Amino acid sequence: MQAGRTSLAPLMLIVAAGLATAVMLVLGTLSFYDKTAELKPVILPYDIFWCAKDDHCEVVDQVGCCPCEQGGAQAAVTRWHRDDLRRFIKDACREEPVCVQLDLCRADAEAVCRDRRCAIEYSDD
Repeated sequence: MQAGRTSLAPLMLIVAAGLATAVMLVLGTLSFYDKTAELKPVILPYDIFWCAKDDHCEVVDQVGCCPCEQGGAQAAVTRWHRDDLRRFIKDACREEPVCVQLDLCRADAEAVCRDRRCAIEYSDD
């Protein structure tokens, strides 16, 4: 009888380790799912860059989570969609982004309409 008990001890340890591993995997997967299930795609309005003439476009200093003063980019967008872009950025960049302190803004940026799409041209190009 004693021989049977000693041979079960390693088996019980292996089963306990397997169960502990399975529990950790399940909890880790659920935690990952909870975090990723909260994310939702944020879609930029399709016509934010549409234009028919130069007056429809204007330069904005932020098209991503960081403004051009902090390593981001400038862009030319349709004038009446400027607030849509601001709301898009606010929704897309909810957490505080890590931006570099590098000023990439150009004062000579001019918004123009080229092929029905707003674009930036620079005066020294």
